[in-house]
Amino acid sequence: MVWALAGYGERLGEVGGYQFHQFPTIERLARVSEQELRDAGFGYRAKYIVGTAKILQAKPGGGEKWLASLRTRELPEVIEALCTLPGVGPKVAACVALFSLDQNHAIPVDTHVWKVATQYLMPELAGKSLTPKLSVAVADAFVAKFGNYAGWAQNVLFIGQLSAQKLMVAETTNTSTKPTKRKRSGNNVKT
Repeated sequence: MVWALAGYGERLGEVGGYQFHQFPTIERLARVSEQELRDAGFGYRAKYIVGTAKILQAKPGGGEKWLASLRTRELPEVIEALCTLPGVGPKVAACVALFSLDQNHAIPVDTHVWKVATQYLMPELAGKSLTPKLSVAVADAFVAKFGNYAGWAQNVLFIGQLSAQKLMVAETTNTSTKPTKRKRSGNNVKT
């Protein structure tokens, strides 16, 4: 989806047959129709992207200035401000805060991060369901363990967890690395 959205930005050039674009400005995204984004595969997210771009455009001083101002605020205030945008909840707000707004201790808690937390930081909560209250406890546990860069530490653990899951799926779906010969008998294919 990032590549599709970047396609609306200014073309930077081509390398090895791949075209590269600058990420689109808020103004450019505000001109994209919801239907265009749906056709590009964004589904339900299309209306949120268009709506958010238009809201950001209307902010005093513009969206870029408003977003940049969030860099100097405390994390709870940043999360609250971002959650006023269409389709943005606490997890997405924490992602934006961590990856774009210098909030290095923001923890985007979802089921994957919950799994990491119960495996490494809070094993006593394994088997429980993730709630908003427990999301706060998870974030606090990561910050207590990893300090000011807890968000990045969480991200490394999260990516490691995803990689481990992909490896497990690959191992269970491909039990043999040797190619199998196929014999053809009538319309049936036997391996």
